[in-house]
Amino acid sequence: MLPRLDEVRRQLSVRLRRAPVRRGRPGGGDRPPGPLDPGPFASPTGPGAAGGPPGPRVALLNDCRDQANYGAVALVEGLLAILSRALPNLVVVPVPSHWLMDTTSGFDAFVDAGAGMARPRARFPAVADQFDALGEDWLEGRGGPDADLFLGQLRGADLVVLNGEGSLYRSNQSAFRELFLAWLAREHLGLPTVFLNGTVHLTDVVPVLPAMVGKAFTRLDAVAVREPCSLRNLAQFLPEVPARMIPDSAFAGTADQARHSAAVRAVRARIGDRPYFCFDPGAMPMDHRSPQRSPVYALVRSLKDLPPEGGSPEGRGLEAVLVASAPQDRYIRRIAVATGSVYVEDLGDHREYMALVGSAAFALSGRYHNPILAAIMGCPSITFASANHKVHGACELLDGVLGTPYDSTSLGPALGAIEHQARAYLAAGDGLRERLRQICERRRAETAELGDLAAAHVRAPGPGSAPGSGPAPRAG
Repeated sequence: MLPRLDEVRRQLSVRLRRAPVRRGRPGGGDRPPGPLDPGPFASPTGPGAAGGPPGPRVALLNDCRDQANYGAVALVEGLLAILSRALPNLVVVPVPSHWLMDTTSGFDAFVDAGAGMARPRARFPAVADQFDALGEDWLEGRGGPDADLFLGQLRGADLVVLNGEGSLYRSNQSAFRELFLAWLAREHLGLPTVFLNGTVHLTDVVPVLPAMVGKAFTRLDAVAVREPCSLRNLAQFLPEVPARMIPDSAFAGTADQARHSAAVRAVRARIGDRPYFCFDPGAMPMDHRSPQRSPVYALVRSLKDLPPEGGSPEGRGLEAVLVASAPQDRYIRRIAVATGSVYVEDLGDHREYMALVGSAAFALSGRYHNPILAAIMGCPSITFASANHKVHGACELLDGVLGTPYDSTSLGPALGAIEHQARAYLAAGDGLRERLRQICERRRAETAELGDLAAAHVRAPGPGSAPGSGPAPRAG
């Protein structure tokens, strides 16, 4: 973890959530001509880069600390804390996530709306059969104008870690790019390479990704998915890949990391002494039209009318706190106004979210990490499914206590069941909250295996190992 960057990131994230959504290419427009500035999120970090004696050099593919996303940052900070314990004085050389993701619609998902960021131009495969020819092109200087930026971050690494956050599913561009780079690092650069922290959801619908995953994973030194659904899916599609399940590194977080900042105190002042629940919608679409016709409005209103356990001041029900945890969530402001609820968009990071949700009676979320962060605080969640099975996997990691995610695109038929689940949470009280904390303690202990896996495969330093030599390429 990098405490010196934490407050800067928090302030930049707040600025992003308050700024109007901008389409296109904010933060500098198109890629400028000439050599590309790698930007601040590509600089080496970690204990060994902060003045101490340098330890192992770890190239982190898909470093998500450039994102304005609670879970993405929590995951990477947890991962770096785990790796720092397993690999003392490590130096982390990031390949930032904005180098890999599709940014044609803009940089709204990134810190400060992508100010100072640009995606390097390089040639990447569209199908698995292109890996070999493109790999040779990259090494012979034909990988595109900025291919050397990627290679420069990889060369000299004692270990390459592909952080799978963002998930391998459908045909997302970041999956194609990161799989190719991990394969290139292991196959052509001879660097020990592992896959951690990812969801894998392969299907027979436009099945481009399964062959790419097979091409890369069969060459890597280790593969660890983050939840049980992905382990079963990988076993179904690619049984030849020796994978294991290690919980998401966000579980490495603890309740004492929650930050009761001025922003959180301001929200609590608006809530007053009423019991409350938190709601953040997630990335899947929800019908949020007029109050008279939208199930989302009906859902918020029905939950606000629930009598809290033990009663509330003046006999009132629950307060609703609607949290825009990403720029695309801002439509819930209209829901908050129409239902007389509290709207929040100025929480800067996951620590502030944890502080807010920690005192909530329950939470509703369509995201993967937010129910995990809430569970660490002892707060139960009602979950909504995402575009893949990752939220189902998170619920399974939490021992099924949260039940099964609902379909946010068809909330109407589920309103009664959701209200029933909320009532059950209220009735369960402190017993349920303590059970969630205990589950998270167990998962936290299991995340240490991520460090063990990294330590088992890191290139051992010594007189005979020049930087970037690594093990020999694996035989076909």
